[in-house]
Amino acid sequence: MNNLNDPPNWNIRPNARADGGDGSKWNYALLVPMLGLAAFRWIWSRESQKEIEKARKAYHQRTAAFQQDLEAKYHAVISEHRRAVAQLSLELEKEQNRTSSFREALISQGRKLAEEKKLLEQERAQIKQEKSRLQPLRNVYLSCLQEEDDWQRRAQHVLKEELQRARPQPF
Repeated sequence: MNNLNDPPNWNIRPNARADGGDGSKWNYALLVPMLGLAAFRWIWSRESQKEIEKARKAYHQRTAAFQQDLEAKYHAVISEHRRAVAQLSLELEKEQNRTSSFREALISQGRKLAEEKKLLEQERAQIKQEKSRLQPLRNVYLSCLQEEDDWQRRAQHVLKEELQRARPQPF
C-alpha cells in the first residue's frame, strides 16, 4: 500500500553510517537549499538595500531640487515684492511731496488773499473816510447844480417871454 505519511524519497532520512550506527545524525540534504536560501536572502537584501539607497538618493535629490526651486521662487517673489514696495514707497513719497507743495501753495494763496483783503479793507476805509470828507462838498456841488438848473430855467423862461414880446402878434 501507499503510505502517504512516508512516501519514498520524500522524507529526510538519517544517514546510515558505515560504522554500523543507526543514523543518529541527519544528512546534509537541507543544508544546500538552506544555504542557497540564505545566500539568496543576503543577495536579495543587499540588492534591496541598494535599491532602497538608490530610491532614497533619488528622493533626496528630488526634494533638494524641489526645495531649491521653491527657495528660488520664494526669493524671486520676495525680491519682486521688495521692488514693488520700493516703487510704492517712491510713489507715496512723490504724492506726499505733491500734497505738501499743494498745501504750501494753498497756505501762501491764503496769505495773499488775507493780505489782499486787508488792503481792500484799508482802501474801503479810505474811500469811506474820503466820502465822509467829501460829503459836504457834494452837498454844496449838488446845491450849486440845483441853483444853476434853476437859473437856466429862469433864463429860458425870460428868453421865451422876451421872444414873445418881440414878435408881433397876429390878429
